[in-house]
Amino acid sequence: MYVDMQIAVCYIYCQIIYQAGDDKMKASDLMHERSMALADCNNFFVSCERRVDNDLDHCPVIVLSSNDGCVISRSNEVKKMGVKMGDPYFKIRSMLASNGVAVRSTNMSLYQEISAEVMSRIKLYTDAVEIYSIDESFFNIGISNVKDPVSYCRTIKKDIWDKCRIPVSIGIAPTKTLCKLATEYGKKNEETGGVFWMDRARYMDMGFMSQFECADIWGIGRKISTKLDKSGIKTAADFIKKDEMWVKKTFGIMSLYTSWELKGHQAYALDTGGRPPKSIMVSRSFGNPITTYEEMLDPLLCFTVSAAKQLRKARQTTGKMSVFISTSRFDAEKFYANGRETTFIRPVSLDADLMSSAEKMLKEIFIPGYKYKKCGVILSNFSDISAGRQAALFEEENGGDEKKLRVASAVDSINREFKQGIIKPAALFEAPEHEKKWAPRSEFKSGGESKKDSPLPDGLRFQNHSEDFAS
Repeated sequence: MYVDMQIAVCYIYCQIIYQAGDDKMKASDLMHERSMALADCNNFFVSCERRVDNDLDHCPVIVLSSNDGCVISRSNEVKKMGVKMGDPYFKIRSMLASNGVAVRSTNMSLYQEISAEVMSRIKLYTDAVEIYSIDESFFNIGISNVKDPVSYCRTIKKDIWDKCRIPVSIGIAPTKTLCKLATEYGKKNEETGGVFWMDRARYMDMGFMSQFECADIWGIGRKISTKLDKSGIKTAADFIKKDEMWVKKTFGIMSLYTSWELKGHQAYALDTGGRPPKSIMVSRSFGNPITTYEEMLDPLLCFTVSAAKQLRKARQTTGKMSVFISTSRFDAEKFYANGRETTFIRPVSLDADLMSSAEKMLKEIFIPGYKYKKCGVILSNFSDISAGRQAALFEEENGGDEKKLRVASAVDSINREFKQGIIKPAALFEAPEHEKKWAPRSEFKSGGESKKDSPLPDGLRFQNHSEDFAS
């Protein structure tokens, strides 16, 4: 009985301390409230285009996806026109022209180069950085000698602008989910100067949290938010108030983690170790339809080599490989899609092994007479070889394979040094004047890149943001 009373008293005391506010928190609690920050480049692709072309600084700009298909980045002026993320270009071409909107094709090599510059500036100000995407990174701000985190982040923001000429917004919070909301708030509210601290006084204020819709919360998205809306849960405040066991039972453990993060309890720590991927997919739509087997084999092998390079960089081998091909989904009368997969008894990572398997699978699924618009390669079932490769019980000496792997790693290093595939399998070489039929269209591509843009979809991924879908 006495022990139960002690527990009850401790619980009540903790609740009082928790609700007391910032002015009564301990130093460790204050450090927790600014344990991490998120730097997010504003309209990143558009900002990159403006950096290499100053004439774009004072006019509306959009950047189109691969093959100039749809809008993937918009300047603030274009957002005010009502253009939404993902709008097909052919539907809004006339409207954009009448409003003097500058149009640019994706220039991924340029974006990756500028992204590397931005990330290197951030690393100068902290001891831990998690590069989340091509235009976002979480970083540690819980540094004891940083007395004013907002002022410190404003210094980072100014340095990135001065050195890279890329505008960024920075959100400070105790969790990644709150950092995301803080960054979005900083973008949309000019009085923040692009830097906002989501401290306890704010994320415990349900009036403040009610301005964030569930669809805009990192980890929820539109599919779950639709179900939440049917239950009367429309905002972050509504979600926070719901019983945690109900959230877990109804939407799963990941939604429960989101609930914890919105309450200031960290569920996702900074990942600075560069954990290996669970799978690798390389795919792309073609600039022009492909009709013959030989034309289809070329991009499939290119994508296979690209996937293999990413696999070796992660120090992994694959036990399973899948390929797929398809015609345009808009061609309902002659639509065809198919795929095959194969498993490897002994996991592999060499180009030759994967290319041979890809060619065999393509022969099984390719049917002449169709106009193919897409193909892709997926690698999965990885085995880590960063600490060495374990041989099977009855396996012969694999010294030859080890030598081949070292040669492949050396080739990868040379290609990275020269920033293009100067050494590659013979099957991928073509005459200098030969233009790949499947290469993406880029009618509005800017100059300014320092290296040849590859048709291979390598590099950091691009994340869509909640404000990109706002009207």
